[in-house]
Amino acid sequence: MRKRPSAVSSPFAVHPHSKSVAICKATRIFVSWASLALALGCVSLHAQAAEAQVISLGHLDSGAEVVFQRAGNEWGIEVAGGAASKISQPKPARIEIYRSENDIRQIISGYSKIKKTPDGLEAVADLRNADKTIFHVHDLWMLDGSVLSIRRSVTVDGHSPGGFNSAVVFAFDPSLKWDDVKFMFPGAIYGDPTYDGERSPGGILNFNAHRLVMREDIMPAPAFAISFNNGASVSVMDPSPRGDSTDEETKLTKLSMIDARFQFGAIGVWQAESAPLEFGYRYPANSNDYGSSRDAAAKERWIRRYHPIVPGVKHHYEIRIRFAQDEDFHDATRNTWRWAWSALNPAINYIDVRAMRTVLADQLSSQVLTVNGNTAVPFVMSTLNDVRNWNWQMVAMGFVGKDLECADMLLRESERDKTARGEKMREQGLAMIATAIRALPTVPLAGTGFDIATGRPWDHIWLSPWLRNATEDMAVLLRAYKREMQERRDHPEWLAWIKQYGDWLIQQQREDGSFPRRWKPGSNEVAEPSGTASYNPVPLLVRLTQVTGDARYQLVAVKAAEYVWEQFGNRGFFVGGAIDNPNITDKEAGMLSMEAFLTLYESTKEPKWLDRARVAGDFAESWIWIWNLPMPIDAKDEELHYKRGVSTVGVQGITAANTGSTDEYLDWAVASYAKLYTYSHDSHYLDVAKVLLHDTKAMVAMPGRQFDVKGIGWQQEHWRMGPGPNGRGRGSHRFWLPWVTANHLNGINSLEEFDPKLFEMISTKPALAASKN
Repeated sequence: MRKRPSAVSSPFAVHPHSKSVAICKATRIFVSWASLALALGCVSLHAQAAEAQVISLGHLDSGAEVVFQRAGNEWGIEVAGGAASKISQPKPARIEIYRSENDIRQIISGYSKIKKTPDGLEAVADLRNADKTIFHVHDLWMLDGSVLSIRRSVTVDGHSPGGFNSAVVFAFDPSLKWDDVKFMFPGAIYGDPTYDGERSPGGILNFNAHRLVMREDIMPAPAFAISFNNGASVSVMDPSPRGDSTDEETKLTKLSMIDARFQFGAIGVWQAESAPLEFGYRYPANSNDYGSSRDAAAKERWIRRYHPIVPGVKHHYEIRIRFAQDEDFHDATRNTWRWAWSALNPAINYIDVRAMRTVLADQLSSQVLTVNGNTAVPFVMSTLNDVRNWNWQMVAMGFVGKDLECADMLLRESERDKTARGEKMREQGLAMIATAIRALPTVPLAGTGFDIATGRPWDHIWLSPWLRNATEDMAVLLRAYKREMQERRDHPEWLAWIKQYGDWLIQQQREDGSFPRRWKPGSNEVAEPSGTASYNPVPLLVRLTQVTGDARYQLVAVKAAEYVWEQFGNRGFFVGGAIDNPNITDKEAGMLSMEAFLTLYESTKEPKWLDRARVAGDFAESWIWIWNLPMPIDAKDEELHYKRGVSTVGVQGITAANTGSTDEYLDWAVASYAKLYTYSHDSHYLDVAKVLLHDTKAMVAMPGRQFDVKGIGWQQEHWRMGPGPNGRGRGSHRFWLPWVTANHLNGINSLEEFDPKLFEMISTKPALAASKN
């Protein structure tokens, strides 16, 4: 490695003194001891000037040194010497000036002065616009272990039409190419873009264009990682995101907008043709998309946001860059996410868990209908009124319908409540199960749902024989069967129905261990051959072995789980959870894989299954919003679906194809993360369980905070946090689907069932728990 000149002790750069040149010339004329001494003085001054070309900020834990180098009269920055590729930026001060779509200018400069301080190193630059407006850039660079940070503020001297933003950008060594590294943006891309959608921020079009740039408000945490083949990684994070915007801006009514209220940036990585790989942060954000309509031809557009060029505009932010080594891609993903979690420190907004459970159970019970002797929970209901949707009679298994899981939640509540209320819920739950078995009695299944009015299978793609739908609800029913048997309540018809399906499922497994995603109704003929969702049958099959003693089921489950790990988990991502998306990377795939691996670990005690459950859990949790994104400043609260002042901590991204859309589906997995904590002794998983137990209920209507929904216990299915046609804080509809309540209740009930003491500990606010003791 090239040896660097030692750093000077002076806090400011020293410019070469002109007298040193004259002195050097004098040494050529006078040959004397005096002239020799003068010559030696010349050498000394030259050495000082040479030393002043480089000032070291210090070394990172990785061994890399952070230095500021001068070229001419300007200073740049370089980080080199660790396992990661060298990064540099000779001109760190960067301003973009916008006048019109055809008049966008870049002003870039190195620093004019730098000064070491007790906090780090201060650097300044004055960037002059053509109209003599001056942008004063003040940066504070700091080192802390493995992290290099920059705090930037920009002040404006003068007025000018148009707007501006600023950027922090680094370039890697030119030898590093796009395909030499892997990228992780939480909820958007995990190395491979194949399953992320064509037009999405982390999808195929952007990846093939060698550009991944994302607004902060579409991200669970404003952070990303770049992972190298040699185990090094570089991660970038905004540790204090604000996210302020306006209603018009979040609706993307204009491609370019100027407003001092915009308080969000964009982070990303890109590589232009014949240029080095670069990464950085721009504030306010510039980002691109390819349009939202799947039917229209993809056409790229740039969405640019700026602050006005006026004195007094607030323009400041902080960016942190983490340098690590000895990390594989999964390690880089996990450690980057936990680094962000530690910095953002998501607040636990404690709720009264028992009161919440009562409210949710009552709301669920109120939606149970009996029509022509058939009892079920309808597929969809309005949260605003009692007007029925076109498909209200539809009843669905698993995924978003969860008819049998709803029945199980009612049975569980009846076990706690021995009053008439509990008796009613037990009657409802038993009737729902009997109806489902009666409506779908034969295997291969004619569908995974039925018409409550007729009791016959409903012919719709949503209710086709999806692998997930049936296996998910039947696994829940088998769990209920085991619980009922412990109370000496036998339901042979439940077990016979489930076993009939399990026996058929064994025959559908392919040689590589995978299962098709979907079959044609009432047939063995495969409709969707993809094996991405092969984690789904694992819990059901393992429980069948436990109940029947037949080892065949678990052997099939192991083979399926091995397939999922080898094809996807080992590469750091999971695919195909949401059946209404065509094989898309999503959090539900991670959640269901975690449950599959945990089920096998609990049954076999083989450590590899716990290790794999942790990988799936790490992936799934990286979709959780761990910062509070405010609703648009000027939006009317009555028009918002997600209400102003309600924390967004705990909502989760849904799929990589719709980055920035959120729901609360992962709160089903409270017990899964509690198990990871218990089995691995990793306290971080307990923090995740707390967020999922408490923060995910923020928009459930409760006494004293009914919001604008029609009753206590109601919550709509999803909301948009990123920009889109409806704007931030709105969903595409105002409907409730049964999974909303079923998942909330499962998170609570399964945690208590797994560990009552742990349930008591994390369901109560620490100060209140201490006062009880």
